[in-house]
Amino acid sequence: MQLFEAVFHRHRDRTVLVALCAVSLALLALPEPVQLNIARGVLDRFMSPIERAMTFVRDYSDYRAENERLRRMVATLNLERVRLMQFREERERLRRLAEFKEEQTRKLVPAEVIGRDFDRIQTTLVIDKGANEGLDERMPVFSYGGLVGSLVSVFPHSAWVQLLCSKNHPVSCVDKRSRVIGVLEWRHRNLFEVKHINALEDVATGDTLLTSGFGGVIPKGYPLAIVTRATKSADGLSLRVDARSTVDLLSLEEVFVMTDEIPWDKSLFYDHADTVLMRDVLLHRKRR
Repeated sequence: MQLFEAVFHRHRDRTVLVALCAVSLALLALPEPVQLNIARGVLDRFMSPIERAMTFVRDYSDYRAENERLRRMVATLNLERVRLMQFREERERLRRLAEFKEEQTRKLVPAEVIGRDFDRIQTTLVIDKGANEGLDERMPVFSYGGLVGSLVSVFPHSAWVQLLCSKNHPVSCVDKRSRVIGVLEWRHRNLFEVKHINALEDVATGDTLLTSGFGGVIPKGYPLAIVTRATKSADGLSLRVDARSTVDLLSLEEVFVMTDEIPWDKSLFYDHADTVLMRDVLLHRKRR
């Protein structure tokens, strides 16, 4: 053993060369599939740690960039919220000076769709909330994109929603840009027509139609549809205005029922935990 160690230390380079040549010859003598399996095993053993390290570095970089974007988004939303709150307070002061009625916001009750009934005349949904959650007939129903209908029947644990895509569910609307008033009526699937528009009125393709608030049941200012075409009718006295709903009414899975009125100064858009989180994010960003 001592003799081998002495020879190895004296002729280390040659010994390693001879050993590698012997291994190479032995590998060459093996069948090709066996050679490929051995090569894959060696590469996997040596390359796996390197690949894992490179993947970790890439993931860390991606997570860091995503975290930075989220921090920037939260900070921007928080500042925008503060600015909007200032505008809201100013608006309420002006309304009080003009002796207008104090504006209210509404409570939203989330509900899941558990049934559907589509036909040529009326389209209804069944939701999993009812009178036990404070729901009542005629309450407006919304999705993330805007108004979708209203409650027509309420039971203790469920309710029926009549969607806008029904023949007998017209809705008063107002053009967001020009403030022209019309009545939105269903035609087919998510397509609607706006009735009672004078030929001299200013309605253009791309305009957003909002709820007008007329009638006092559906509140004012919520999205309804987007104008897709506005042309003069054959008699030249009115406009033919076509629109498309801002919501895919035929694929709703969850909706929100608008219930109790809440004064603006009593409404909570963020709870204490959200406020603390945004404050910590802003403080952390200032330190960096």
